[in-house]
Parts: sequence; C-alpha cells; structure tokens
Amino acid sequence: MVTPIGLAGSGIGHFRKPPYDVYKWGLNNGINLFMWVPPYKNMTKSIVELPAQRRSELFIVSGVNRGGPKEIRDKVYTFLKTLKIEKLPCLLLFWVTSESRVREPIIEELVRLRDEGLCDNIGLSTHNRKMANELYTKNIFDIFMLRYNAAHRGLEQDFFDKLDSKRLPGVITYTSTRWNKLLRRPSSWNENLPRPGDLYRFPLSHQFVTATWMSPGNIEELKANLTEIAEGPLKPEEDRFIRRFGDRVHESKSWGITNFFERSSRY
Repeated sequence: MVTPIGLAGSGIGHFRKPPYDVYKWGLNNGINLFMWVPPYKNMTKSIVELPAQRRSELFIVSGVNRGGPKEIRDKVYTFLKTLKIEKLPCLLLFWVTSESRVREPIIEELVRLRDEGLCDNIGLSTHNRKMANELYTKNIFDIFMLRYNAAHRGLEQDFFDKLDSKRLPGVITYTSTRWNKLLRRPSSWNENLPRPGDLYRFPLSHQFVTATWMSPGNIEELKANLTEIAEGPLKPEEDRFIRRFGDRVHESKSWGITNFFERSSRY
C-alpha cells in the first residue's frame, strides 16, 4: 500500500526544492510514495543512498512527456539505472493534452514494459477529464494522476462519478493548494482560512482518491501538514466550508502556474 501523502519536487524552475532533509525525514517516518524525475537531485540522492531492499519497497512514480516507443523504453532504462532499482513501480505519460499522445504504438509499448516487468503500473497525468474517463473505460491504465482541489472539483462529475466501484484505478491528485492560491485570502472573504493540512484532507476525503502530492518547503511544514492530515476525512461541516472557500477562490480568477506539486507554505 502507498502512503496517502506522496512527496514531489516543486516543479518548473524549482528542481532543488524541497531540500534533501525533507525527503530523508519522510523516508525515515514512513512515507513511501515519491514523484521522481531526473532533475530532482535532492530526491535522487535520498533514494539511491538507501539499501537496495529499502529502495525496492518504495512506490516511485515517474514518467515521460514526449517521445515514441523507443525513446520511452530508453528513458525507462535510464530511470532504473539512475535510481538503482530493477523495476519502476509506476510509469506515466506526463501532461497528456491530446489523443495523439496516447496513440496505439505508445500504448502498446507501455503495456510491453509492464508485461516485461520493467514497471508494475502504467498510467497518465492530464487536465483533460473527458480523456481520462475514456481511457479508463478501455481498461488499459492502472493509475491516473489528475488535478483535484477545493477550487477545481470537476473531477467529481466527469471522472469519479463514472467509475465502476468494482474496477477502481489508482488515483493520485495534485495541486491540492491550487498553486498556493488556496493558502491566500481572496477578496471579500472575511472568514477564517482553511488550514494547509485541510487542503490535503479535501482530496483524501474522497473515497476514490488513493493519494495526493505534497512539496513542503521544509521539515516543519511537512510535520505540521501531516499532523492536520492525521485528523482524517473532513467532517461534513468542514467539507461544506472548504468547498465554499474554494468557490470564492475560483471566482477570483487569480491564475498563474508556478508549481505543479505545491510548495505548501503555511504562511
């Protein structure tokens, strides 16, 4: 089983964050889910210095955002060599925006890599909820990485409500804080703000969400968030409040993508 919180790097332009000690603390305190790409040097160091048996127990999610079958296979070999593991727990097609990215030769190569034991699970990340649902119905992918937070809840109607409870995929969500916008007070909002940990409790409260990504700036943020997350699913009144707050943030139309995986600053 994977931990409900996975640690990820900070995304575009922030590959050195979180710092190395955040990953080490997470590894030493039971977190086993990691979103890894080669530029995440601090994460790489924390993983490869583990004993081989311990590395094999991690659920590492990685992927590719371009290339055909040969390029994908070559990258998988590189990933395995870099991480010093024999197989990748999860291989994703990153940031899929069109059907051309999931054309038959690419899907066939992903399935071959899984069948050969070079990866345990295959999947994709996308903002296109309709595409995600269509691919789910084809029963090919094991894991979907999808946006879901208090301000962006379309996944509920377009994906979750259409899942077969007897055939559930793994679902890992991202942007729990909506690129930190949910940590800030929107205009004309005079009530309290949600606690940062509650923003992660929101996706984790959904019965079909397996885990969500977090990219804390330091150990103190990680500890504080985990303490709040440990309170469990949102109570009905908490859920109503955070949805109302999310609606207000969404209405403010304050955009700007700086970090796919959320540096969860508490201030």
